[in-house]
Amino acid sequence: MDDISDEPALCGVAQSRAEAGSNGIWGEPALVDTAAADAERSRHRAWLAEQWARTSAKTRFGVFFLLCAFSGLAAIPCAVLKESFGYGALLIVVAAPVAEEMAKAILPLMVLEKRPWFFGSYLSIVLVGLLSGAVFASVENALYFFVYIPSEKLTQGTILWRLIVCTAMHVGCAALACSGLARAWSRARERRAEFEMSVAMPRLIAAVAIHGVYNLGALIFAIFSR
Repeated sequence: MDDISDEPALCGVAQSRAEAGSNGIWGEPALVDTAAADAERSRHRAWLAEQWARTSAKTRFGVFFLLCAFSGLAAIPCAVLKESFGYGALLIVVAAPVAEEMAKAILPLMVLEKRPWFFGSYLSIVLVGLLSGAVFASVENALYFFVYIPSEKLTQGTILWRLIVCTAMHVGCAALACSGLARAWSRARERRAEFEMSVAMPRLIAAVAIHGVYNLGALIFAIFSR
C-alpha cells in the first residue's frame, strides 16, 4: 500500500516554504508520528537551513535598501488617515498606538514572516525601524504644522515639542518594536529555522504601551490646559 511519501509533490527535492509551509503534514494529528511525517519534517528543516546558508550578501543588501526606501512610506497613510477617525480617548490612547507601531514595522515584519534569511544582521532590522519612525514623525509633524494646527495657534513651543519630543517618541518606539523583530530574527538564524512572532511580541507590546502612555499624557495635558 502506498503511503504519503509516494505522492509526487513530496518526492525528490526539498520543497519551498510556500509548498511545505510551517503547517506541513508533520503537524497533522493523524500523521504526526508516522515515518512520512518525520521524513517531511527533515526535508523542511534541510530546506530552511539551505535558505539561510545560500542567501547572498548582495540579496540581503538589496532587501535592506528597499526596506529603507519604502518602510517609512508604508506608514504615511496611517499618519494621513488617522485624523479622519476622530479624537475619542480610546482611539488616541489604544487604537492609534497599535496602528502606528504596526504601520512602522509592517514591511520588515512581512519579509521576516516569509523570508527571514533576507536579513543579514540584527542591526539592519533596527535601522529600518529607526528610519521608518523618522519618516513617520516627519510626515506627522508636517501635517500638524501646515494642516491641523491653525497658523495663529502654532507656537514656537509647539514646534519644538513636536520636532524633539514627538519625533524621539516615534523613532524610539519604532526602534524598540523592530528590536523585538530583530530578536526573533536572531533566534531564527541561530536555529536555521522560521521566524517566530511570539518572540518579538514583548517588545512590540512595550512600544505600543509607551506610545499609549505618551498619548494619554498629551490628552490629559490638552484637557487641563484649555
